[in-house]
Amino acid sequence: MLHIQSLSISRDKKVLSSIPDLQIEKGKTYGIIGESGSGKSLFLLSVMGLLPKELSVKGGLEFKSSDGLLSLLECDAESLRNLRGKSIGMVFQEPLSALNPQRKCGWQLLEALEVHQQMDKQKGKEICLNALKEVGIEQPERIFNAYPHQISGGQRQRVMIAMATIHKPSLVLADEPTTALDPETAEKVLETLVLVCRNIGSSLILVSHDLPLVMKHCNHITVMQHGHVVVSGNASELFSDGKIHPYVKALQDALPKGKRVVLPSAPEIFNAINLSKNYLTEKKVFRALEGISFNLRKGEGLAILGYSGSGKTTLAKILTGLETADDGSVLFNGESLLSKKPTGVQMVFQDPFSSLNTEISNRNTLLEVLSLRGIKGHIAATHIKNLFFQVGLDESLLDRFPHQLSGGQRQRLCIARALAVDPQVLVLDEAVAALDPLVQKQILDLLKRIQEETGVIYLFITHNPDAAQYLCHRYIRLENGICTSEGLYE
Repeated sequence: MLHIQSLSISRDKKVLSSIPDLQIEKGKTYGIIGESGSGKSLFLLSVMGLLPKELSVKGGLEFKSSDGLLSLLECDAESLRNLRGKSIGMVFQEPLSALNPQRKCGWQLLEALEVHQQMDKQKGKEICLNALKEVGIEQPERIFNAYPHQISGGQRQRVMIAMATIHKPSLVLADEPTTALDPETAEKVLETLVLVCRNIGSSLILVSHDLPLVMKHCNHITVMQHGHVVVSGNASELFSDGKIHPYVKALQDALPKGKRVVLPSAPEIFNAINLSKNYLTEKKVFRALEGISFNLRKGEGLAILGYSGSGKTTLAKILTGLETADDGSVLFNGESLLSKKPTGVQMVFQDPFSSLNTEISNRNTLLEVLSLRGIKGHIAATHIKNLFFQVGLDESLLDRFPHQLSGGQRQRLCIARALAVDPQVLVLDEAVAALDPLVQKQILDLLKRIQEETGVIYLFITHNPDAAQYLCHRYIRLENGICTSEGLYE
């Protein structure tokens, strides 16, 4: 279906992504893994013809379409538009920035369908609802009539998967399609995506940080580092004992391990008391949260677990003052959190691109925060460099813009911005989900060290139970807006 020949993507003569040779066969699943910034997503964008204009690309990308063999790098804009969606579908990493916030999900699904296939609205709606069911959405009618901001991150990603497969394209590109999903849902969604591709005979190229899923579902795996292919071959051979590449072994060893113990002598300073929140949708009341309570000591970490749509992000927004609870209260040092200005609570959002100002440089993103604290001049410049160093970003990225960073690099910038105000409470909404295992461990180690040094409280929203147990002392599990279990990591 696709033949990659000496593909090289560069900026100012610096190679950002290079794949010497790879043949994508019909009906097979190919995995691409590697650290953030290794060039994985750039490769997918080159196939779609969506690379930024400042990048140059050389080599060959030959795609077998219904019209014959096409050179994707030589296609004009109209030819590429005819291929996108119909012959080549793509699931982007950040669904909130890929979806139109001013249109309902159903409208966007219909638009994706009608671009290449004319039909009446009722028939189109039936196809869209069925596509939503196929990707594991239990209430397709509600999602069809909802705006992207009214559904969870996991539900948004499943809408994107439905859009990418609705025309049953011969090639599907998936850029971290399960990042926003809990492990069980991620497995189901990826199984659905693989099964759909297999049934229609299409090929799937999966970019992911989830090593177990890649190992389980991919026939062939390519491992990239610093823009180049480190090793490529049959999945079973790459991970077999005695043959595993040192870099692949390092990725496996970087998966978080370890347990935390509650700090016994620290005082309780953060209290959530019977928090409840309802939303009115289509003249119906939707329960987002009901009766959520917990108390946290200084320097303690609380993992907030649950499936997509269970109410985790709604709870985070209430704790940071972005939403107001219908009932209940939040106390910080015995005072109502809403009466404290500033509150001392910061948040790292799940979708880094949508939470950053794309019109200002990365340096100014941090400088803006520091200036509000009265930190300017040489002191601010030094502080910014230290923050970049803390989160593992190179100083060469300071004067670039968010769109010029990889997904993982953007998330690290968001973490640096949150740390810039020395918060007493930090809410992390899937803050490490977009990072490769090596960088994820680096960030988790960083967060653990900062917690031990400063006594900051972490509310860690995650789908990764290993990461939760590594960073946090206790956990609560949400389901349909209520707490179904809670406990201590011992």
